[in-house]
Amino acid sequence: MKKSKMFLHSCLVAAVFICSVNSGRFADANEIELKPRPGATMKVILIDSKNPSAAVILMEGGSGSPRIINGARGFLSMTREDFAGKGFFIAMPVAPSDQTEFRGGMHPNYRISDSHLKDIGSLVAWIKKKTNLPVWIVGVSFGTVSAAYYAVNGKPQVDGVVLNSSVTLKNRFIGDDVPVTNYALDKIAVPLLAVGHEDDECPDTPAAGAKEIVAAATSSPNAKVLIMSGGSNTGRHPCHPGTPHTFNGVEDEVVSAIAGFIKSNMK
Repeated sequence: MKKSKMFLHSCLVAAVFICSVNSGRFADANEIELKPRPGATMKVILIDSKNPSAAVILMEGGSGSPRIINGARGFLSMTREDFAGKGFFIAMPVAPSDQTEFRGGMHPNYRISDSHLKDIGSLVAWIKKKTNLPVWIVGVSFGTVSAAYYAVNGKPQVDGVVLNSSVTLKNRFIGDDVPVTNYALDKIAVPLLAVGHEDDECPDTPAAGAKEIVAAATSSPNAKVLIMSGGSNTGRHPCHPGTPHTFNGVEDEVVSAIAGFIKSNMK
């Protein structure tokens, strides 16, 4: 996977956020720290691009950490530099400081809370103020819960949404209201792309769910389905990295398809 050259914004130190360059944990990126709610902070990994056409918020799956399972990187964590290389300003939030109960980060149920809407909303507002770019939100697996719920209920509104390996069925970790297909998807009035993999064996993210999401997004001006095939399966669990669930072996194709969809739907 090719590494893109990064053009990093300088960051200002203020009461609302801080910046640290080459911070050990994420040596390839800048970080800011937002204060979205009283008593909580949220780190955000930033990767700039030369003359970006849009800002893209990447919502990772699992607990909302760039390191998902036993140190393995999730799909969006692994490809964030590739998205930047497509001409996007990248912002990847980490689970807020007050959310540690699920694998050290966010419980899936938290992703459909008013508090989480404030988390994401603070980042959307910060990006719009700092960049004046259209803002898209992209999620994978449990990250689709965050992305879709915000697209339906969040303010400020985003300009488009991409959902990969969407959670559309209930599992033992989550409440009845968590699956994406339970949301008022007809309220999404921006372009939407739902991506699945035909060999995804993670029980709660079947490829057919992508079609259900698009069928329900009746107010979107352009809602599309993309079902991937191919790649390889080297993971230990069907819901973990290294599997069709995370588009193992076809990451470049998925990133290119998402980038093409975003650019073709620019206002």
